[in-house]
Amino acid sequence: MITTIGVRETIKNLSDLRTYFNLTQTEDDNFFREWYEELPEITETENIAISRIKQRYDYHRQTQPLLEGTINLLVISPLLEIAGFFDPPFKISSPESIQLIIEDPDQTIIKGMIDVLVIQETLWILVVESKRTSIPVPSAFPQILAYMMANSQKNKPTFGMVTNGDSFVFLKLSHQENTPKYDVSREFSLFPRRHELTQVLQILKRLSKL
Repeated sequence: MITTIGVRETIKNLSDLRTYFNLTQTEDDNFFREWYEELPEITETENIAISRIKQRYDYHRQTQPLLEGTINLLVISPLLEIAGFFDPPFKISSPESIQLIIEDPDQTIIKGMIDVLVIQETLWILVVESKRTSIPVPSAFPQILAYMMANSQKNKPTFGMVTNGDSFVFLKLSHQENTPKYDVSREFSLFPRRHELTQVLQILKRLSKL
């Protein structure tokens, strides 16, 4: 008998990822170096564009938390454009239906709609689903990792970025010797005056070259 359940109803925490997919966080410090090693330089033109994103973000953020659509328009789309993800050879798809099959006697199938931008099945970007930007970014880790597990290209790592508009965190997932592992970067903030959007763009540009 085949059982179908939803991603959000099933994958609620990191423990669920271990239970259903044997996915655990690596203890290897060298597993995810892409977020801090060999980062490209940012040009003056790119710095000007980053400053513009920050100004618009501050203007709209000062009266209320930003909704998902506003975050996409003000922050995500401009960043992806600067990093080159809107140009060949990249392809973007969203939303998209995914399904994961759990190896159990009942052949359970987890289905869900992706609320993310999927770029070449290599980079998955998720804006935290909330009517308040203040929801912490780590709360979305289980969901985006579950979606990344659906990636059919098991022979190369998959990367993700989660944001609530104020903060950004990058993730990496890899099937090492058929055992899935993941790790996360530190958190980068757009909120303070000395923001870290430049580092976010550097990481995106680095990932675009992989």
